[in-house]
Amino acid sequence: MRMNPLAAAIVATGLSVAASTASAVAIAPPIIGPTPYLSFADSPFTGLPGIHLETFEDGALNTPGVSVSAGGFGSGPSQFSDSVDADDGAIDGSGASGFAFYSGGTQSSITFSFDAAALGGHLPTHVGLVWTDVGNVWAGSLGSGEVTFRAFDAGGVEIGSTSAVLGNGSALSNTSEDRFFGVTYSAGVKSISMSMNNSMDWEVDHLQYTAAVPEPASVALFGIGGLLLAARAARRRRA
Repeated sequence: MRMNPLAAAIVATGLSVAASTASAVAIAPPIIGPTPYLSFADSPFTGLPGIHLETFEDGALNTPGVSVSAGGFGSGPSQFSDSVDADDGAIDGSGASGFAFYSGGTQSSITFSFDAAALGGHLPTHVGLVWTDVGNVWAGSLGSGEVTFRAFDAGGVEIGSTSAVLGNGSALSNTSEDRFFGVTYSAGVKSISMSMNNSMDWEVDHLQYTAAVPEPASVALFGIGGLLLAARAARRRRA
């Protein structure tokens, strides 16, 4: 079957867009951060459709489709609580008036796992978590230590990881040290973990994640199909 010039041009353009988009997706780094974070406005995921944001401000983990490994619990207002700064209604350098998720004094690693069935049949493609504080340590200096973020796919294979030494040397509720870690992975993220190599006295906050959306290359191909149908209809009208 011979394709008319308009249809051929549409297909060529669409395939070029799809190829360049797929290439961009392939080279995009899956792990993001650590980056400074004072409110959800600092998240690279702000504005994504279907985003779930767990702030722990009710002292619980109750956003859909996620569970956490044993040991952590909501840490609530005190001089040692380190919530994301904006959660108390003002960015003022303190997280003392909000809630965060605490290691419980028993965990050096916390894992959040996602349930595709509870999230519309898809694992999240974008997942983030904010590290907010460390207090007592068993090695090194108070209020400081190495933080490692890891992400895993549906088969439990590590997608990527990153580590950084964080902390300002204080166990109090300062927020200038808060850092966002995230992952983007089109095939879906089954779990993320955050760990510290020298402490079981630390906090995280603002767990955020969204369900899968069509890959850009697929969106482009859908667009090609629509353009071809339009071109075919135009030919019928002229006939």
